[in-house]
Amino acid sequence: MNRITYLLIFTAIMLCISCKTSKFVYLEDMPLDSTLTITFKQETHVKPGDRLAIHISCTKQELAIPFNALSYQVTQEGAASASDERDIEGYLVDDQGFINFPVLGRLHVGGLTTPQISKYIQGLLIEGKYIPDAVADTRITNFTIYGLGALAPGKIVVPDAKINILQAVSQMGDLQGRAKYEKVRIIREEDDQRMEFDIDMTTKDLYNSPAFYLQQNDIVYAEPKKRKNDTTNKATTWISILAVLASIAYSITYILK
Repeated sequence: MNRITYLLIFTAIMLCISCKTSKFVYLEDMPLDSTLTITFKQETHVKPGDRLAIHISCTKQELAIPFNALSYQVTQEGAASASDERDIEGYLVDDQGFINFPVLGRLHVGGLTTPQISKYIQGLLIEGKYIPDAVADTRITNFTIYGLGALAPGKIVVPDAKINILQAVSQMGDLQGRAKYEKVRIIREEDDQRMEFDIDMTTKDLYNSPAFYLQQNDIVYAEPKKRKNDTTNKATTWISILAVLASIAYSITYILK
């Protein structure tokens, strides 16, 4: 009986050892205290479907009110009051890259960055002698990234329109052993084309990927590892059974002494 007990305990221990999982390390080939040259700088270019919040300011703020139509409401008495709700809606960029801006009319902003749009509108206001000291501020209000696969399904809205793949994964629940770390796919639509990029999260080479910095409406798909749930569950079940048998066998051995 003692031999059986030892055999069962030994088997349970071996199964536990065999079920150990290796730990995953991000950027495991990047030495500490090392530096890498940044080859890609994030520049978010405005695309059709983006919504832009554009705010005009100047010394005499009453001059800016007609150009801040989405930021102000005019009462029946003629007084202007700020309206944050309308500002959040923003100007929708149409399929041709245009927005309809108060007074200035139809403006083409597709393909420009938000600082370029601010400079463009600011120039129109000053050169057109609408506002001599106009200052424009532009931001994208619906910059969204989507997560699929082993990541927590859903979306994240990026207020400052700047995010990289590491930041996105951290906000989507991390990979945590559920995904293939060597193959995180970015699905992107740009200029009427659909592109896909695979990023290896284990190597510093991910910094050189054109998809390291994400763009609005990118889809991050973390491919799940092959299903091992059945095998894992079976192993866990057998370990439990063997542990119970070992306990029973030990009890019987102790009683029969």
